[in-house]
Amino acid sequence: MAKIVFNLTLRNYVPEKEMEYDLKEPIPLLAFLESQQVPAEEVGLVVRNGRWEAKSKCIIYPDDTIELFPYLQGG
Repeated sequence: MAKIVFNLTLRNYVPEKEMEYDLKEPIPLLAFLESQQVPAEEVGLVVRNGRWEAKSKCIIYPDDTIELFPYLQGG
């Protein structure tokens, strides 16, 4: 099962901070976000299995852990 962690303001789009998905095959992150009604433009940082991954190139595999963060602001 793929584990997806929605951090900070991204939790507003899903019922739980951490969710597990039984993926039958790999799926592009952007398609996954669309299927979950999470706006891709709100996701600023993607960490796949502990390593930074480009949002546009990220593919979620059934055994992955994906952490999603919004764009961070402040100074």
